[in-house]
Amino acid sequence: MARRVSDKPEGAVRIRRPGRIREFLEQTGQAAGLAEYGLSGPDLGLTPTGGESKKIVAVSTEADFSPALIRQALGVAGRLGTEVVGLSVGRPDADKDDEQAARRRGLFEMRAGKSAADFAREARQAGVAFRHVLRFGRASDVVEQECGRLRRVEFVLAVKEQRGRDGFHVSMPLFEVIG
Repeated sequence: MARRVSDKPEGAVRIRRPGRIREFLEQTGQAAGLAEYGLSGPDLGLTPTGGESKKIVAVSTEADFSPALIRQALGVAGRLGTEVVGLSVGRPDADKDDEQAARRRGLFEMRAGKSAADFAREARQAGVAFRHVLRFGRASDVVEQECGRLRRVEFVLAVKEQRGRDGFHVSMPLFEVIG
């Protein structure tokens, strides 16, 4: 049989990435091992070997996440298989050094933490990975910075009334929730 000129030599090394089934089995094995002890990868900061997971950012400019926002974020994340990041954005005046501003900031942090714990509990019941981020500043600036820092953000969810009141616009796809 005649050999073509373009044929590769017999001893050539061929490098391939692992098959998708192997990646799936490794990820599933890791998740099963963690679940045996009541843990999950996102809770420990672990990401799948294929890269970082996709995220939906649920923004609240108040200390509490609205029930409609929680319901919508978890519903969409459950269908798409994404992680939910709850982003609480406090007013920039809470960064001032006076005592009253510090008290307002502490109250906001406490209420946001309690609301995030409720959000996390509902996410755990729905089988959705969740994490909470608390920042202070102008809402549009904070959302832009966090979406850039988080990477792989699919879109942003915000309550229509809060967005209308605070007037923030972002470059990411933004969907409004009524309520």
